[in-house]
Amino acid sequence: MKNIILASASPRRHELLDLLGIKHEVIPCLEEEKNFNSSKKKETSGDKQITTIEEKVLQVAYQKVSCVGKSLPPEKKSNSLIIGADTIVVIDDEIIGKPTDKADAINMLKKILGKTHEVYTGICIYDSHKDKMLTAVERTLVSMIEWSEEKIIAYINAESVLDKAGAYAIQGKGAALIDKIEGCFYNVMGLPLSRLVTMLDKLEYNYLINKT
Repeated sequence: MKNIILASASPRRHELLDLLGIKHEVIPCLEEEKNFNSSKKKETSGDKQITTIEEKVLQVAYQKVSCVGKSLPPEKKSNSLIIGADTIVVIDDEIIGKPTDKADAINMLKKILGKTHEVYTGICIYDSHKDKMLTAVERTLVSMIEWSEEKIIAYINAESVLDKAGAYAIQGKGAALIDKIEGCFYNVMGLPLSRLVTMLDKLEYNYLINKT
């Protein structure tokens, strides 16, 4: 049976794999993630320029998979599916990452509340046995209501958001901020499950049958 390895420290992604009953091991990458500050700014990866949002989010997902893959012992490396993912929020062509502190979180919410933003998740799955990599990007539109600064501050104090892109949690108290979404709900949490299962199927892993 395949070993499923989640190359992410995100508790939400761990919980979502548990939701599907996919037994897995969490092995986060210990290297610092590449930071993309603006979707308008060109970045480079080796000899290749990274210019689109999709390329940028996939680059971080690939970095996680590659990092963990290099660290695996031979017995795991020979028969594993390594899943890496990265989620970002984009508004007005600007990438909104994770807040550095509460003040940054407040400013982020002021920027996206009352508007519609995009959530992108890049997924990389590496089959170590076949030496095969699959990648995909999921996009969801999230429309938010407006809140006063007083309510924003109260929310930031009530919920842990410093590890969340855009400084809100759709599965937590932040659900009250959401007017509507277009696309995959689980993508906003950090892992689009239908897309993930489709990719696993292509790698001949059926989550309803396979047990690790």
